[in-house]
Amino acid sequence: MKMRLLFFTLLLSLVLCMPAMAEVKDFDKFTALVPAGWTTDKDDDTVVFMGPDNSAVITVTVVQNDGTALEELAKQAAADLKGTAPEKDDDGYMFTFKNDNGVDGFAVVTGDDKHVALITVTGEHADVEKILGSIEDK
Repeated sequence: MKMRLLFFTLLLSLVLCMPAMAEVKDFDKFTALVPAGWTTDKDDDTVVFMGPDNSAVITVTVVQNDGTALEELAKQAAADLKGTAPEKDDDGYMFTFKNDNGVDGFAVVTGDDKHVALITVTGEHADVEKILGSIEDK
């Protein structure tokens, strides 16, 4: 019981400290949490999130959809990245790939008939899940 209480107290203190360690930023077409130590760079329709130790990179590209089926867009993105065949998931399509340096990554293609987003993740970092979970379209 004491161990559970200690764990809960530690978890609560981490959650309460998170706003001081992170900032929600506006990137034209979406908002996302940017944890302390992470940098971002915007290039046209793509925002790049770089981990503080360069161990992970997240890219988020949001473009208008001309009505092309999401599955077709996912297949094209997978081909462009030399990835695996896209698989349907709850929010769209997902596939894996290796970047030019041989680092494992995964991609998600999601959207609707107006906009489509390609999100890629290469490398690993404890903040990746927080960032991905915080992305909200506008």
